[in-house]
Amino acid sequence: MWQRIQTLYLLIVAGLMGVMFFMDFATVTVGSALPAGTTQMVDEEGTITRVTVPEGVEQEIVFGLWGVSQNGQRVVATVYMGILVALTMGVALVTIFLFRKRGVQVRLCFVQAVLLLGIEGFVALYIYKLKEGLEAMGGMFAIRYSLADLLPIVALIFVYLAFRGITKDIALVKSLDRIR
Repeated sequence: MWQRIQTLYLLIVAGLMGVMFFMDFATVTVGSALPAGTTQMVDEEGTITRVTVPEGVEQEIVFGLWGVSQNGQRVVATVYMGILVALTMGVALVTIFLFRKRGVQVRLCFVQAVLLLGIEGFVALYIYKLKEGLEAMGGMFAIRYSLADLLPIVALIFVYLAFRGITKDIALVKSLDRIR
């Protein structure tokens, strides 16, 4: 079990899903894109003016695994995304321990791929809706994306590599059966 490379790949998938529990997907600063108290040079029709950002102008919207929160208060709950991530992590761990049932492992890799695509779809949808809502309000905002946005895609690559390892094992077992 532990000497197979697909076990390592599936452990990496489970680890990446575990990391997603602690990372935010995006942070939006609404109001001014500059930190309070800073000075910026603005060029308007050939003149240069200084703009000082006053204190308390900014609002922060954080999009995490469990919801969208504004200034520390949850506005929209996204618990089902947390459930999808936990389910993906669980399926990866279960797949590791089903090493004697390679056919089931292959099917579970497909299930993991669908779950990971669903997670990435939800992330993209919520970031798009958040951006669309902020553009409709017409204010200035700055979005900082996180590495957590790409973790499902990286995990999908490792699921594919695990799938390839499992199919190689199946081919090896079939070739050894022919020799007997």
